Amino acid sequence: MTEALIILRSIHFAATILAAGTVFFAILVAEPVFAGTRRKMRKEFDALNRQWVWLIWIALAVAVVSGAGWLVLLASDIYGAPIVEVCFHGGVWTVATDTRFGLVSTIRLGLTAAIAVAVCWSPDSRDPQRFSNVVRLLLAALFIASLAAVGHAGAAPGHAGYLHFNSDIVHLLAAGVWIGGLVPLTMLLASAYRARANAWRGVAAAAAQRFSGLGTVSVAALLVSGSVNTWHSLDNPADLLATNYGRLILLKIGLFAAMLGIAAVNRFHLTPRLAALGAVRALERNSLGEAGLGLCVILLVGALGTMPPPGHAHVPAIDIPGDAAFVHIHMAEVMADVTIVPGRAGPARATIRLLREDFSQFPAKDIVLTLTSPAANAQPQSHPATRIAGDTWQVDKLDLTQAGAWIVKVIVTTGARTPIVLDAPVMIDR
Repeated sequence: MTEALIILRSIHFAATILAAGTVFFAILVAEPVFAGTRRKMRKEFDALNRQWVWLIWIALAVAVVSGAGWLVLLASDIYGAPIVEVCFHGGVWTVATDTRFGLVSTIRLGLTAAIAVAVCWSPDSRDPQRFSNVVRLLLAALFIASLAAVGHAGAAPGHAGYLHFNSDIVHLLAAGVWIGGLVPLTMLLASAYRARANAWRGVAAAAAQRFSGLGTVSVAALLVSGSVNTWHSLDNPADLLATNYGRLILLKIGLFAAMLGIAAVNRFHLTPRLAALGAVRALERNSLGEAGLGLCVILLVGALGTMPPPGHAHVPAIDIPGDAAFVHIHMAEVMADVTIVPGRAGPARATIRLLREDFSQFPAKDIVLTLTSPAANAQPQSHPATRIAGDTWQVDKLDLTQAGAWIVKVIVTTGARTPIVLDAPVMIDR
């Protein structure tokens, strides 16, 4: 299961970065470069643009399929049930509609459709090219930045968590501009090499020069945001060697350094020599190699996302009976641990533990627990909870009428006018 999740996450990240990066490259690099030669090379530009549109569509389709697979595996993990069962008994739908991951996935699906339409949107006199490009850039930026909400940064608490989240957005955008732009750059260089024309080599040189400038800004952003993310994820520098998570980060840094080495050769050695056809070919090959290293980095990102960072604080351990159903619900205001014993159909008892993000006791006045069975048109059962300790509440005499994916909802009354509601699915066995 973990290996499949790593592969799906990596494919999803790679497809997202490629789709967004191609949009960035076409608008920020190719269009300005071809602007002065469009009358002379209009057909060549249109042919390349059509290839990039197809590349974006394919990447978006791969992102949709891999995202759906990621959602299914996550539902299977949450419920501890086989994939077939969560697909045909509502588990996937529950995760898609009642979790942060599901909400973000739905938003990303909408962005996918919007980008697919926007990249083939032909401007007319009422729709200037500049406006179309702004829309495309905004959609692509939102598409890639939204990945931050499904990673460790999206679940991190407190002010440090907000810094990590924003840093992750910067990291993703920079990766999209640099790594995502390498494939369309290679396609442009390949066209220049095949044409063997002076005009094409001039376009290749201008594109490489412009892309190098964007790459320099992206590398600086990656270094700063990567340092912030590493600082937040590790407890201390020794974790780089002492933990699997840290060792993967070291490997990622090594691959990044190799990419920088190739980028330096491209920028300072090959780009000034692009008047020669051999330099165009060499730059094309180096860009492909750079993209391959970038793909390896993305694979490591897929693996890191399945591992708990050493520097993240976790809820203090509690004793969970072996036959219990358990769910941890995390919000910005409060966290809740809900334990149902026994976690199978029939009479049961629920224990609710409320904590702040710093793991101190949350000052709740009253708690109501509602449970909704997986039966069609089921009405929620509401039960007032009784405080049995400082941060622990209990509900007795629950009647779990059937097995399956139940929805647990914890309604917390405080001094505020509106109660806090935490909800999540939990699997009840037969």
